[in-house]
Amino acid sequence: MAGVARLAIAAALLAAAATPAWADADGEAPSSPAETSDDAAATPPMSLPETPAPAAEPPPPASNKGDACIDENVKADLFAKRKQRTTRERLFQQTNRHELTAQGGYYVSDLFDGTYTFGAAYTYHMTEDLGVEASGMYTRLTSSGGPELERTFAVLMNKPRGQLTFDADLVWVPAHAKMRAGGALTHFDLSLAAGAGVVDSVLSQNVAGNAGFGLKFFGQRYGAIRLDVRDHVYRQQLLAQVMWVNDLSVTLGVSLYLPLTE
Repeated sequence: MAGVARLAIAAALLAAAATPAWADADGEAPSSPAETSDDAAATPPMSLPETPAPAAEPPPPASNKGDACIDENVKADLFAKRKQRTTRERLFQQTNRHELTAQGGYYVSDLFDGTYTFGAAYTYHMTEDLGVEASGMYTRLTSSGGPELERTFAVLMNKPRGQLTFDADLVWVPAHAKMRAGGALTHFDLSLAAGAGVVDSVLSQNVAGNAGFGLKFFGQRYGAIRLDVRDHVYRQQLLAQVMWVNDLSVTLGVSLYLPLTE
């Protein structure tokens, strides 16, 4: 009997060891392939979470007369550089005004020594660029030269040695400019002049031609300082010889404009 019992226990153990590997933990066999596919179809597949779409950037705020982040001074400078340069109205107006000038300076003669000169001028400005001028200057014929000139003056001992020059000129202003002097802007003109006149002296009473240039610096609305250089060409008689001379004058003057208000 004991041997039969041992055989039964051994058979039970062998039967337990022969359980299929595909049985589940409870000892039950898994579902059939058809059942598995049905369960997979019933269960939705696992999916990754959706990435949210990027939020749309808000439109830039409407600017009020330009970009607010640009400095106003920088913006004004940029706009000024973009503008086309044009001729601007001059601060000092000369059109239809009368200019009275007192001037004096140095006179260089071909045949005599250099000496002083002084006089006055009147200019009528038809436009900003054109004017007509009448002027008169006085100088003296002086010499420390050779015996020939001394003999000439000995003959003319009782006659005056003064010389008067009268000119009528057309004045053209090709350039109006300005410069900075001492921290302030100074306006000035460059002018060209040419015309004819008369030289009256003991040695000449002839028609004279003249040409030259000038600089005029404006101060107030009614005044200016001017520098003029003129070359006078005329005939002069010394003893029995008549010759063409080329005399030069450099003058500095002060001008007054009428009417005083533009």
